[in-house]
Amino acid sequence: MQLPNYKIQDWLFQEGEGRFEIDLAESGIQYHHIHNLNLRENYHLNYSSDCGDQKLRQIISGKYGRDPSHVILTNGSQEALYLFYRSLLNPGDHVITFSPGWQQSWEVPKSMGANVSVINLAENSYEISLAIIEPHITEKTKLIILNSPHNPIGKTLPKEILSDLKEFCFKRNIFILNDEEYLTNYSSSIVTGDQNNNTACVSSLSKVFGFPGLRLGWFVGPKELVNQMINYRRYVTVCNSHLSERLAEQVLSNFNEYIDSYENMTSAGLKILQDWTSNHPELRLISPQGTPFAYISFITKIGTKAFARKLLDEQKVLIMPAEVFNDENAFRVSFGRPANILKEGLGRISKVLASLK
Repeated sequence: MQLPNYKIQDWLFQEGEGRFEIDLAESGIQYHHIHNLNLRENYHLNYSSDCGDQKLRQIISGKYGRDPSHVILTNGSQEALYLFYRSLLNPGDHVITFSPGWQQSWEVPKSMGANVSVINLAENSYEISLAIIEPHITEKTKLIILNSPHNPIGKTLPKEILSDLKEFCFKRNIFILNDEEYLTNYSSSIVTGDQNNNTACVSSLSKVFGFPGLRLGWFVGPKELVNQMINYRRYVTVCNSHLSERLAEQVLSNFNEYIDSYENMTSAGLKILQDWTSNHPELRLISPQGTPFAYISFITKIGTKAFARKLLDEQKVLIMPAEVFNDENAFRVSFGRPANILKEGLGRISKVLASLK
């Protein structure tokens, strides 16, 4: 089965590439540069291991309280998710996921012959609960795909809801995958303390740490599943870049410093964004809970992709229209930016909003 065009990547690379001056679309904090890391060591450029460098796996697994054999390092979390779907699912399995969300979570399982239920969160006040999931459960439900903190909505699942969902799925032999790109405290991960072998998570250095160009992600889950993923990736990318793994080790060795920097930048940026939206009664801000971006909807109906194109054409600002997330009448804007960049970008958005009145 041929996969449909990836709407998010089409927007970023086909329509946006090379046309913007201010990027408020990228869902991580402002990216770092090579001078932020130490390249003075004479790193070898041989292959890495197919499961990832052992020392780096130990660092990551330790943060989750798991054994390194429960971790595979990947080329970003997107590869981790793809390997996971290919290793877990079979034709006829039933998968539950949500929109607005990441297109990969429904298209890849579909391409494998799985039946996919996509729950529309816009019809449920953008809230995930067991009550909206349970009616979709069938005897063939094998996987529920979560994303908490959520991209693009910005909400985090309350602990009690996540706990109830884990118990519900364990009793029915349903696997839960949580994309935890924006989690900063791994002790609260879905896999921490889990003894049931039916949960897994992915994360990376791309969003919170500001190193998307290193393409360093990871999956944490049952050892048997990790081994299947390792074998599958031998047919795909073989391994990570050894250089990226060494640089990732530097980043994670300064974990608290990067988390503090992230929280300081997003805290300041959110205040700027809140002040800005308060001056735009035509907009409704969904308060973000631990993300460097916010989801903003229009009070009245508007084609947000056309709005985003107008913003790009006239003001050279890139945002993410809701249409790329399988939604409408909203956009995602990133506020994890230096204050001067964020204020300038928001000011330009105001000019386009004014032209619509």
